[in-house]
Amino acid sequence: MKIAILPNLNKEEAKACLEEVLAVLKNCQVVVKDFFFRQNKAYRFENDPELSECDLFIAIGGDGTIIHVAKAAAFFGKPLLGVNAGNLGFNAGIERKDLPLLPSLLKKEFRLERRHLIQAEIFSKSGEVRRFLALNDAVISGELSKIIDYKMAVGKEGPWYRYRADGLILATPTGSTAYSLSAGGPVIEPGMDCMVYTPICPHSLFDRSVIFSSGTVLAVEILENPGKLLLTVDGEEPVTLVLGDRLNFSIAEPTVSFLKLDHKSFYEVLNAKMIRGMR
Repeated sequence: MKIAILPNLNKEEAKACLEEVLAVLKNCQVVVKDFFFRQNKAYRFENDPELSECDLFIAIGGDGTIIHVAKAAAFFGKPLLGVNAGNLGFNAGIERKDLPLLPSLLKKEFRLERRHLIQAEIFSKSGEVRRFLALNDAVISGELSKIIDYKMAVGKEGPWYRYRADGLILATPTGSTAYSLSAGGPVIEPGMDCMVYTPICPHSLFDRSVIFSSGTVLAVEILENPGKLLLTVDGEEPVTLVLGDRLNFSIAEPTVSFLKLDHKSFYEVLNAKMIRGMR
């Protein structure tokens, strides 16, 4: 078994955690991609043939680290184990104190949780198309304290409805416990095949989230707005939107399989992480 280890060495705890992981897996064939994250810029993984040769990935860091590596895992079709070296670690399959469980990987004593991603597409007036994948969420927002106007439709052809809000969130079930939850969205089991739309502080009596099933395309059209509008995918570098841009959101084809080495249920983990987050 060949294992790719991708640590975010910008995090101090990840450095010590990497040494512990290497010590436990000393008899395995291991490739360490310690340049995957440098100076807060994510390494472009698509052209790395060595990653495609590995049987599984191990990400060491916080939720942001695990989310970025998950996209690489989905691209190469490899399962992913997240090792929490951050704060909450909702997406981690193991905590640092539980690293002695790592040999279970070699015995194939683990659970696989399949997670869906959202594809966000931007269609500009010039005909350019840009595509992004989100494991957590895709967020459209304006400048601070600015209400934005946008049109939205279920399906590519409408009918269209106009909304005013501070922004909107399209989240996967994995991302339902992140920004979407803070904005009043529901908690969704991570293995479900759906996406959830949550408006941010809508200027409307309708302020509820809506869950859409797989196969639904949610279209958003950018209207004239004062100030900048941004699309932020999984908290990464935002993309500026302009008048006339149209966006489609849908469940993406590739999925990512998360490795779990313990027997805790989603609700046990959710309860434990929420309590920790409130301290």
